Amino acid sequence: MSFRKQLEQRLPHWVEQGWVSADNADHILQDAAAGERHGPRYLALAFSLLGVILIGSGVITFFAANWAAMPKLLKLGVLFSALWGSYVLAGVFERRQLPLLATAMLLLGVILFGSNIMLIAQIYHISAHYPDGVLVWALGGVLTGWLMRSQPAMVAGLGLGVLWTGLESQGFGREVHWPFLLFLAISAWPVVQLRWRIALHVALAGLLLWSWFAFIAMSGWDYHDSAALYLVQVYFLTYLALFLAGMLLQGRGDAQALAHTLQRYAAFAALGCLYLLTFPDLLRHARHDHLAWWLITLVALLLVVALAAWHYRRTAGAMRPPFLNWGLGLLAAVLVLLLANLAAERHLAALLALLFNLLYFAGLLWLLQAAVHLENRALVNMAFFFFAITLLARYFDTFWSLMDRSLFFMGGGLLLLGGGYWLERQRRRLTRQIAGQREGRA
Repeated sequence: MSFRKQLEQRLPHWVEQGWVSADNADHILQDAAAGERHGPRYLALAFSLLGVILIGSGVITFFAANWAAMPKLLKLGVLFSALWGSYVLAGVFERRQLPLLATAMLLLGVILFGSNIMLIAQIYHISAHYPDGVLVWALGGVLTGWLMRSQPAMVAGLGLGVLWTGLESQGFGREVHWPFLLFLAISAWPVVQLRWRIALHVALAGLLLWSWFAFIAMSGWDYHDSAALYLVQVYFLTYLALFLAGMLLQGRGDAQALAHTLQRYAAFAALGCLYLLTFPDLLRHARHDHLAWWLITLVALLLVVALAAWHYRRTAGAMRPPFLNWGLGLLAAVLVLLLANLAAERHLAALLALLFNLLYFAGLLWLLQAAVHLENRALVNMAFFFFAITLLARYFDTFWSLMDRSLFFMGGGLLLLGGGYWLERQRRRLTRQIAGQREGRA
């Protein structure tokens, strides 16, 4: 319906410009209205998935009510019959060209696979490291999604993988759970290959959550722990590499949507890490006796340089946008500053923080230009968001001790009112520019 309303608003202008004839405009609107009468396919998918969840809940409550009265063989027979029955029904619906019902049955199979793992362990009193059962369940979901080309099954598997790493990292010693990265790499391949945007959202959100868990485990939010500084720098370089990978995917037809999704998550995480590096407290307490961190940082830095060089070769030529050359200079300055931060004496923390602030704001300006060129409005909104919170942070940590309290709050109020108005005007101008570029191509 939103699409049809946009057509109703834009088509008169297109007819006036001569891009579309009046008769064709009427046919376009009729076709859009006919599509609405058939109903959105996502509504049918949503009802199918809700039905699957209700069936799975019913199976669980049925076993909970009758478990003690059932013999072991009957329990096993019911469990395996329900599991394989869901997959057989999925095949039947697929052959009869009912893809939504087939997808729902595959998701039901994933749910029943997990319940079978838990219930069989209970039948035979198997005592084990219980997150391993969640891992097997997650792998079953990923395998089902991959082999059967089912995005809901893949999403379920990725969500279970995030649950697995949460259990391992938060429930057993709060150690960094490195195996999750291997699970994520295996799962990401079919997601990218099959161009699944929802599954990519879940995978990237899982990576951000894992990064959070690892940061808490390694630093405990203690700025006096030098691991916090080194880890933030490695995170920044890693997510910067992911952003460059999204730039490489840009303009590759069906991978365009995936590129935008990857750029948004990577830019958010990279800006968040660079924002932390603008605070002197984080820079003041690092030590230089961590050779392993030096090596990890250099590896991440080389990965960024390799991806940047690859992107430069792909975009070299007379039509290369100027902002890319500026971005290379900015990238070189950031990489040099990161290395200098590892080797500098800690009494230079204030100077380092100043340099990080300057590069941070320069990076936000570059991101705005890149967002307009890439036609990614989410990056525009993200850049303005980080600019606003950084401006507020600098105001509070700099002027709080320099001004009278009443003047401080009055100045802050004026800053919020004036700055908010100006930022919103600039954000709207850039988003209109992106919309204009898309309309011009149309």
